[in-house]
Amino acid sequence: MSKKVFISYHSSKIELVAHLSKYLEKNGIETWYAPKDIRAGQQWDDAIHDAIKNCKALVLLFCAQADSSIQVKRELSLADKYKKSVFWVRIERVEPNNLSYFLTSTQWFDWLDARDTTLEKLVEDLASLDASSAEFSEQNSAAADETPSLKKTKNKLWSKGIVAFDTDRAAAECAARVYFNMAQKNPESSVILPTGRSASAIFRAMLRIANEYEGCPFGEAYIVSDTETFGVWSQHDTSRTKHIYQKLIDPLREMNKGPLNSQLHLLSGIYAECDPLLQTQRLLRDFPPCVHAVSISPVGEILAYEVGTYTDIEEIIDDGPRIIEVGEHSKKYIDPHQPSKSIVTIGLGTAMSAAILLLPIFDIQKANILNRMFNGPMTAGLPATLLRNHPNAYILTTKNIVNEAELSDLVIKENDPKTVADWITSDQRNIF
Repeated sequence: MSKKVFISYHSSKIELVAHLSKYLEKNGIETWYAPKDIRAGQQWDDAIHDAIKNCKALVLLFCAQADSSIQVKRELSLADKYKKSVFWVRIERVEPNNLSYFLTSTQWFDWLDARDTTLEKLVEDLASLDASSAEFSEQNSAAADETPSLKKTKNKLWSKGIVAFDTDRAAAECAARVYFNMAQKNPESSVILPTGRSASAIFRAMLRIANEYEGCPFGEAYIVSDTETFGVWSQHDTSRTKHIYQKLIDPLREMNKGPLNSQLHLLSGIYAECDPLLQTQRLLRDFPPCVHAVSISPVGEILAYEVGTYTDIEEIIDDGPRIIEVGEHSKKYIDPHQPSKSIVTIGLGTAMSAAILLLPIFDIQKANILNRMFNGPMTAGLPATLLRNHPNAYILTTKNIVNEAELSDLVIKENDPKTVADWITSDQRNIF
């Protein structure tokens, strides 16, 4: 059973399940679904429990009946309990309601207009689970990479390191020190500030340590913001630019540590004398980003890229500055009171081009998505998983969150904010 895919469905779709099973089997992916694979005399509940516990992944045929099915909900609950990757194939034009808790951060496919293409992509992503497992086994059999004071027990697939601090205050301080260190070392570069919920904690940490640096702690580097509400004036309450000024720039200036106006290039949501996207593109081309902290939503959204909106990795992985439309579901993770459904973003491609990528995770609600970023498939439907492509990504979080995400075996042993920040910034060789 360990190599099989469990198919979850409403009983009214049994013929479609049989067709899907045959297609997957024809492409080398073994399947399990009830009642076909329940042995004679075996208890129904026990059989389903064992099948999900030992499966490779769960595929749900999603429709209105499935969304209201108690049995389907139980199956998804078991898949969540045993940390199984979930793929849902939408066969009707309905959105998850009763099952939204289990499906918002998972990969989905639209089997309505392009059936052959949908099934081919499903096969590709299911096959990638085997490839990821094989890569992980190969890496674990190799000798562990060690540094004198920072030893990693494993390096699972992609991250350069997970650092688990005692508090989010310490984690934020580490992020602040990485920003200042990289800005001072790379004056002909830019730094990209986060604008998610972790941003305020990082800004407070920057203010606490600013006096340790001579002059402006950002040196001569340009300062860019990663998102802004499109169509919103910079003095509006939902403006990210206003937030950065209030929580960071103005307090630094009161300390005589503020950057020059010429260094600031915070995104504008207004097309006035210039095009803010073109202006940002030119700046980033001339002054490539040396560090960026990307805020991740509890369901895996990043930089306004909404979960479940994209199917092609190549479609978004090279995105530079652009405007993105977000849905109501995504909007609540950005700002429930914003007057616009559009976001100006630096784009995922810009984040991926930063010499150092920091992933600050300070909220226990994000433990599940952190686990999925390591143990689930890399897919455009869950944008946070695409950060695996970055060669210098560091996760800064807390011990409680790491334990909840079941990733404590991957944690770097050192957790002093200054020591870790110095290690991260000195670990980069000949970046520019």
